Amino acid sequence: MTNRTATEGATRAGRRGALSAPALAGMAYAVAWIASQLTGAPNPSIAAPGSQLVASFAGHAGSMLAMFVLAEGVASIALILVLVFMARAARQPGTRKATRLAAMTGAGFGIAAAVVSLTELGIGVWLFGTVLPQRRTATFGTAFHALERLDGAKMFVLAAMAVALSAVAISAPILPRWLAPIGFLLGAGLVVSGLGWVLLAPGLGNSVYVSGVLLVVFVTATGVALGLRATGPATGWEKA
Repeated sequence: MTNRTATEGATRAGRRGALSAPALAGMAYAVAWIASQLTGAPNPSIAAPGSQLVASFAGHAGSMLAMFVLAEGVASIALILVLVFMARAARQPGTRKATRLAAMTGAGFGIAAAVVSLTELGIGVWLFGTVLPQRRTATFGTAFHALERLDGAKMFVLAAMAVALSAVAISAPILPRWLAPIGFLLGAGLVVSGLGWVLLAPGLGNSVYVSGVLLVVFVTATGVALGLRATGPATGWEKA
C-alpha cells in the first residue's frame, strides 16, 4: 500500500468517525448547550428573592422553557448516548478490569446526572408554565431556589463522572490522554460551582461559566474521540 493510499484511507476513516453515532451525540450535546444560551433567557442572581425572580422572568416564560428543553432535555439525552457508547467501548474484550470499572463508574454518574436534568426539566415546565404566569411569588422563589440547589448537587455528580472518565483516558486508549487534564480541571471547577449553587452563593456560583464551558468541551470531545476510535485501526489493550 502506498503512502498516498494509506493517507486517503485514514482520511476516510476520520470522516466516518466524525459522522459516527458517538461523535454525533457529542456534537449534539454542544449544539444543545450553545443554543440554550442563545434563547435570550434572563439570568438573575442565584440568591435573588422570589419577588425579584418573578419580575426578572416576567414576559420570558417562553425563552426559559426553550432553555430548559435544550439544556436539561436534549443535552441530557445526548449525554446519555455518549456514556452508553463509552460503556460499550469499555466492555470490549481485553479491557483491563480497572479501566472497565472506571468507565462504568463514570457512565453511571453521568447517566444519574442526566436523570436529574430531566427531573429539572419537569420542574422548570411547571415553574414557568404554571407558577410564573400566576405570579405566585413565594412559591416561585422557594421552588426556584430548590431547583438551583438541585442543580448544584448535580454538578457534584458530574464532577465524579469527569474524574472517572479521566482515569479511563490515563489507563487505556479508549479516550485520548490529553482529555484527562481537562477532566480533572472540570471536576474541580464543578465542585466549586456546585458549592456556590447549593449554598446560593453568587461568588462561588459564578464559576459555573468556566465549569460549564469545560463540561461542553469534555463531553463533546469524549463523543468525538469514541467515534474516531470506532473507525480507526484496532488497538490491543492490556488485560488485568
